[in-house]
Amino acid sequence: MNETRPSPTRTPALARAVDLVFIWPGYLAGALYMLLAFFVTYDVLARKWGSDVGLPTTRVTDEISGYMLALAATWGSAFALRTGGHVRVDVVFPYLARRVRTAVDVLAQVLMAAFASLISWKIWSLVADSLENDMRSSTYMLTPLYIPQGILGVGFSLLALAAVFTAVAILAGWESSEGSAGPQA
Repeated sequence: MNETRPSPTRTPALARAVDLVFIWPGYLAGALYMLLAFFVTYDVLARKWGSDVGLPTTRVTDEISGYMLALAATWGSAFALRTGGHVRVDVVFPYLARRVRTAVDVLAQVLMAAFASLISWKIWSLVADSLENDMRSSTYMLTPLYIPQGILGVGFSLLALAAVFTAVAILAGWESSEGSAGPQA
């Protein structure tokens, strides 16, 4: 029987190429978590003993760390989805037939894509509104709100794309619904 699936030599290369879109934000998220830890630690020490040793405080730690955390959490979620890093409760799943497991996995990916797409769409609407009305944060930095909102929009858009790609990869037989899929870090 002649199958119409792409050849095995092209499929993994295609999957790896698409996964590059999800890998770099994942590594960026990890680096931001490390940078965030140092940033917050420095500011805490500067607030406690800065006046004694001449260390200035940043005064914007809360705002900047919030933006860094938003970027790391949302942009890293697509990488976590592609590498099987999200929490998954497999109570009944291992006992299901292979086709049912595949169907359940594809359904989960489609639902994740729908959820992330809806959130992304609403966030991009906020970005457009913030740009149009020149909205700014009510903080020391007066950051234009389209910047943190855009960060969230990119993160949820990446998550939606990762979920769609994972569903396609499972249906195409590039990946199994048995374990972690996607790029290997």
